[in-house]
Amino acid sequence: MILTAIVLAAAAAAPSVDREPEAGVQSMLEEEAPDVFLAKATLQQYLSRVARKDWDGARRLTHRRTLSVLRDLKRRVGFERHNLAPWAHPEAELKAYRFVDARQVSPGVVAVEVSEDTFRTEEQGMSADDPAVYLLFKSHGGFLIGDKKAGVELADVSDASVRLGYPGYVDGQARAQARRTDAFQHGVHR
Repeated sequence: MILTAIVLAAAAAAPSVDREPEAGVQSMLEEEAPDVFLAKATLQQYLSRVARKDWDGARRLTHRRTLSVLRDLKRRVGFERHNLAPWAHPEAELKAYRFVDARQVSPGVVAVEVSEDTFRTEEQGMSADDPAVYLLFKSHGGFLIGDKKAGVELADVSDASVRLGYPGYVDGQARAQARRTDAFQHGVHR
């Protein structure tokens, strides 16, 4: 009787041991790519700074090419009416945000869809769940925010349009690292 109980207990324990490696593999398959994870972490920092109205902090996380576009825009038209110039939009205050989806567009480029809740002072009301896609580019060893496409979802942004529309946003060092990583992952060792 005791022997039967031990055998049944061992048999019951055996399947759980076999399932753990499967669960571990499944968990690994569901994990995000490292670049997507890092880009989302950077975007979280950026959005937190925007919500706190820490404009200097938000600028530090904005790509230098985008900041150059903002300076040129201000010089030409007198103000920075751009989705990545929240300091120029005092009538709209980001109150909350949620990550919806993300994908790697190409090595060093990640698109992240966010749902935003914004308080609008003119209307004295909150707009909820506004979609936006942020484009992040690897530059100088980390990710920086390159653009915000307001009112669109991730499915609306094609990889080709991002690759063609933002030449030079991924710096040479990041491109070289991406090529090495890609070659290593596909078994091409030089």
